[in-house]
Amino acid sequence: MTNITRVKEFFHSKTGKVLPIILIALLIGAASSTVYVYYTASGTATVKAPDMVLRAGTDSGSCTTSWPCASVTVATSNDFETIAISMFPSVANTPQPATYYSNLTTIQNHGAVSHSIKSILVKVASGTANLGSLTLYYCTTQTEFNPDGTLVTPANCIGSYTMTSASGAGWNAVSGSFGSLASNAKGYFEMYGYALNTASVGATVTFQLGISWL
Repeated sequence: MTNITRVKEFFHSKTGKVLPIILIALLIGAASSTVYVYYTASGTATVKAPDMVLRAGTDSGSCTTSWPCASVTVATSNDFETIAISMFPSVANTPQPATYYSNLTTIQNHGAVSHSIKSILVKVASGTANLGSLTLYYCTTQTEFNPDGTLVTPANCIGSYTMTSASGAGWNAVSGSFGSLASNAKGYFEMYGYALNTASVGATVTFQLGISWL
């Protein structure tokens, strides 16, 4: 029997018929296995706290033992906060009583280098119905107010924003030259305001304050 005859008989046998199928399956498996090869790598990331952070000032309290009062709640990201302030009601036949907060909230630079304040963002949230006027000042050094609401040292306050009963919702960007804060330096937000002249129950206003810096 020749070799050619033996090969023919082998491929006509049961083993000869099964073997090509096995070989094809192995080839398909070898070819398709490359599709399912994944390369993975591990890496590490460092989450850094921001250099410029907002902090509640000494005028902030729980508003449970005194009135008027201010309450400052800083977000966990430290770049914006919610401020709720109350003001004296109007009194007939007297000058409009004003409310002052000279250390409402601060911004502090915890970084190793100085940073510039690009803008201050204010969003009125609620409570403007009885509001006469409220002015928020940004000051490089803490100052105080005169009885008429003017600043004792206006040169120390280089930016301001005024809101009234007509102030709408949405973020208002207060742009300008707010200078920079050196490492470990601090800036102050101060407030002067009064209720509407017809507001016999005073005014409680809630707004949000944010910062952008470089």
